[in-house]
Amino acid sequence: MTRKILLLNAGSSSLKVTVMDVADGKVIARGSADWAGQVTRYQYLSSDGGSRTEDVSWRGHAKAVERFIDDLPTTLCSELMAVGHRVVHGGPFTTSVRITPQVRERIMALTDLAPLHNPPAMATLAAAEAALPGMNHVAVFDTAFHATLSSEAYTYPLPQKWTQEWGIRRYGFHGLSHSYCAQRATEMLATHPSDLPRRIVICHLGHGCSVAAVKDGKCVDTTMGFTPLDGLMMGTRCGSIDPSIVLYVQHHYGLTVQQVETSLNRESGLLGVSGISGDMRQVLTAVKAGNEAARLAVGIYTHRVRQAIGSFAVTMGGIDALVFTAGVGEHSAEIRATICEGLDCLGLKLNGDANAECKPDSDIAATSSLGRIFVIASQEDVTIFREVTQVLACAVTPPNGSGRARALR
Repeated sequence: MTRKILLLNAGSSSLKVTVMDVADGKVIARGSADWAGQVTRYQYLSSDGGSRTEDVSWRGHAKAVERFIDDLPTTLCSELMAVGHRVVHGGPFTTSVRITPQVRERIMALTDLAPLHNPPAMATLAAAEAALPGMNHVAVFDTAFHATLSSEAYTYPLPQKWTQEWGIRRYGFHGLSHSYCAQRATEMLATHPSDLPRRIVICHLGHGCSVAAVKDGKCVDTTMGFTPLDGLMMGTRCGSIDPSIVLYVQHHYGLTVQQVETSLNRESGLLGVSGISGDMRQVLTAVKAGNEAARLAVGIYTHRVRQAIGSFAVTMGGIDALVFTAGVGEHSAEIRATICEGLDCLGLKLNGDANAECKPDSDIAATSSLGRIFVIASQEDVTIFREVTQVLACAVTPPNGSGRARALR
């Protein structure tokens, strides 16, 4: 009997599930549930080629966990040895850990710092513990990849009491995605020999967005900060703004703390500027129809990503590879092309045809480009898998000999 690990990746209104074999990293089953719309879309895919997609009436992380486990064959359930959980905000945790009651309490205490993310992870954990009693559970933190930031990069210019006693600092997020893409980009750069440290800028562009600067495998800077609200413009989050704006609207318009939190996290970003949607696909459709607010939203979005790329190029002294990943980064050739406009000064030149036709994992840079431009399909479940096996000290053969999972076909 081979051992398997169940991997749970909880979003604010979704759950992604993967079962992987400890021996070789093969994906045995996948599932997903998304209830951001009117109905819940549920999908299950098994290694024998069986799959089904359906709209269901239930919603929520607990129901999604129950349904997926019900769909797993009994023999497969009996082979599960551990469950890995993506947790967005790890606060003081700099490595993945086995979940104990004490660890659970410390994660729950971070809810105010990641209100859209940590509560779903805890709801998923509770459902998994109920469905699989006695199982080992491991928390894998999005913040942990950024633990290598220098004090100059993570310290805010605030009173020492705030930073040293209250723990206010830059944490960084999307670490599972950045970690995977950093390793994958390094593999892809292997065809371009160099004795110098690899300087990689990773643009994780989805509903949430962040850019990370990775030098020789270690994160040296990132756009997200104390919470996932900081940094780039996102689907419904504002990203970096003048902090006095919050004070101003509270003082002059009487907004409460809760109203401000809701506006900045759920009503800003692409949605706030366009007045249409936080979904880039819908905003781009509106742009094509001549909507000026939508055009402005896309312009701000791409402008801020380009700013971050330039900033991190200076931080690292150049760029060997620029990576696009996540929903928008992987699938929108138009957004990639707009972001890359003006990056010639960094030696980065896009191949327009390759960009328009690419499928991850691809190199879409022109042959004359001094740095490569990659589109990489982020596999957060692979990062969770690696972390769980390390915590449990399992002997694992890297999938495909390169650290990548064998995808179901």
